[in-house]
Amino acid sequence: MTARTLVHYDGTDIKAMTSAEMVEIQKRMIYHYGTAATVALTVDGSSAGNLTAMSDTRLQAGATSQSSTAFVAEGTTAEPGTVTVSYDKIHLAYTSSGSITKTADDGDTFPMYLDASNNLQALNLADFKDTLLHPAIDLMIASADSDNTAKSFTITTSSTAATGYTNISSTAVFGDTRANTSAYSSDGIPETLDQPTSVLTNYYLHQKNNMAAPTPSVFPLVTDGDGNLNQMSTSTIDSVLGAWLRFTAAHSSDGYKITYDTAASGGNTKGTAMVDTKLDGSGNYQTRQVGDDYRSQEFPNGSAATVTTYNLRINKT
Repeated sequence: MTARTLVHYDGTDIKAMTSAEMVEIQKRMIYHYGTAATVALTVDGSSAGNLTAMSDTRLQAGATSQSSTAFVAEGTTAEPGTVTVSYDKIHLAYTSSGSITKTADDGDTFPMYLDASNNLQALNLADFKDTLLHPAIDLMIASADSDNTAKSFTITTSSTAATGYTNISSTAVFGDTRANTSAYSSDGIPETLDQPTSVLTNYYLHQKNNMAAPTPSVFPLVTDGDGNLNQMSTSTIDSVLGAWLRFTAAHSSDGYKITYDTAASGGNTKGTAMVDTKLDGSGNYQTRQVGDDYRSQEFPNGSAATVTTYNLRINKT
């Protein structure tokens, strides 16, 4: 398996393509992928996603202690506890391999290069992967969005898509909450244990739109199997090379299948980090006397502290 330098005909001579010219071919392949992407993320409002679940945590008040003779001491009053809400709303799916039509490698399928003896030779499948397919996947899974990351997914804090993107769902894929300390008072003991703020930050899934159809500046040579040389056209790049990219992104067995996860590490991050915060106090001890009913309770307190930072991450496997 070797990455080859493709050749083209300039009207006079057969010449090697530059690295930039070969990237142009990859970009046309990515464009074709974007017309019918084979890797999809959707949002499931019922938390039936298959990416790693994310946890939103917050403090809640401890249980009320009551006595008919005196307040229960702070040391034995129940401490604030933690409420955890699981977000598992993103679902990853692939187009079935049987639905992706790709041309078999018959020895003449793919573009041509000059071998060590200076003979024209068509890429075999292994060299096609190293020369065009796998480099195109690497462009597609970059962290920073560009034309090359067409139809990839990202996270923002807005349900309204930015220019060049499409909002996948108005359902948030994650939300950060904290205890609402102003909702608790000694006059309310026994207070409701869990009194969260409204969501402090919601996070939404978006998709990068496809690029405008690019036209390569030069086209690689290909043989028709009878010894005749032709330049590949944009339609042939789409139907032959682009189709293989659609298949590779969803079903590669060589480590180039595109995957996503919501995790704290691994792969390239896409968009805004999703941050779970929680108050870091050890409890605000409060008391209330109603006749001979002595009540005590510990409320959430402290400053906001980061518990976990999640990212949508794109990778290959």
